[in-house]
Amino acid sequence: MHEELHHARSMALSVALGGAMGAAIGAATGHMGIWVAAGIVAYIAISLVGGAWKRTNH
Repeated sequence: MHEELHHARSMALSVALGGAMGAAIGAATGHMGIWVAAGIVAYIAISLVGGAWKRTNH
């Protein structure tokens, strides 16, 4: 149960950070929606890969 809660929190953080990163890039380039989506996807991918890496090397 604790592991699932931690994973959910990590996922929410990933989405928030991805959104912030995407918004910052979007503000700089003027294509906000595309970069917000790309930022969210990038952070989710990084968090999933990081989580899988931790599990295999734990």
